[in-house]
Amino acid sequence: MTNPAPSLIDRAVELLRLGELVILPTDTVYGIAADARNDEAVTAIYRAKQRDPGQPLQLLFGRDPALLEQYADLTPAARRLVDTLGPGAWTIIVPCRPGWSSPALSGGSTVGFRIVPVDIVLDIVDALGAPLAATSANVSGGPSPVTAEEAARQVGAFCAMTIDAGPTAQGIDSTVIDLSGPEPIVLREGAITANLLASILGVASIPVRRSVRS
Repeated sequence: MTNPAPSLIDRAVELLRLGELVILPTDTVYGIAADARNDEAVTAIYRAKQRDPGQPLQLLFGRDPALLEQYADLTPAARRLVDTLGPGAWTIIVPCRPGWSSPALSGGSTVGFRIVPVDIVLDIVDALGAPLAATSANVSGGPSPVTAEEAARQVGAFCAMTIDAGPTAQGIDSTVIDLSGPEPIVLREGAITANLLASILGVASIPVRRSVRS
């Protein structure tokens, strides 16, 4: 994966502030993103993907932990995973902060968040000063895109900009773990195995609802 010119980062931030959608690379697949503070932009992601509005979007955060605390109520288990794994191919679901609402939550009271180990994404979030509402840049049911070209073919018509940084490193979706209830549940086993998460949390095993591992 290559690093784009700083001017492209500045342009992406400008467009996001205007309520536009941007295609960008993560460590796993290419994503479609909006400023999480802009409800209209967030709703546009659902239209672009032909996605059921009852399916929540994830939030991408940057290097400032204080920003994450504004949106997510981190449980002790969530803190342990973040501290142990660092930025990576995980999505953690926790209760959202009271008083905050967004179409990205699909009417629920939990939020799934990521800290992506890709400077492009971290730089955009830090410059924007807000998380990105995001999901994979594909039409719902279509293949998750590992190149900018694949992403643009599926949802590019709805986006003001595509940041091409070459093929993504993982090529497999993040692992989604729900820590909002009394026991952890892996909703989607992806780049990080459920066994690794279980060992970090000190439990024998974690139930897996679905796996996209080959």
